[in-house]
Amino acid sequence: MKKIALLCILGLTLASAEILKPAKWSFESPKVKSKVGDTVTLTFIAKIEKNWYLYSSELKVEGPTPTEITFTPNASYQTIGKVQAINPKVKHDDIWGGNVHYFIKEARFTQKVKILKPNAVIEGKINCQTCTDTDGKCIPIKEKFKFEL
Repeated sequence: MKKIALLCILGLTLASAEILKPAKWSFESPKVKSKVGDTVTLTFIAKIEKNWYLYSSELKVEGPTPTEITFTPNASYQTIGKVQAINPKVKHDDIWGGNVHYFIKEARFTQKVKILKPNAVIEGKINCQTCTDTDGKCIPIKEKFKFEL
């Protein structure tokens, strides 16, 4: 029984060591204190490992997972417009049968929000997909974010 438990623990340890995360997210908000009524721009930045790419938020083809940034609603802020992908590259992808928008090295997205209450807290999550042309592997990534303005 002890051997089985040891093998299970070893297997879980090895499995967790194999988890890839080829994009690391960071978040930026204005350096100055925001007041009620201000409109601020939130920035979402993904540093992407060499030989990997990240799909943009707007894809014209079905198949790959676009980057989705969703906000948890609360009364302290209001989003203005849609998330904007900043300067993605475009390439034709035969697998998906059309042009795809993607990022290499670094991805930047912005979202404008209006502050409705003091000490606004803006939270949400990011779902995205990174892929590599090296071996065709694609990895889904889920990330949470929090801004305290």
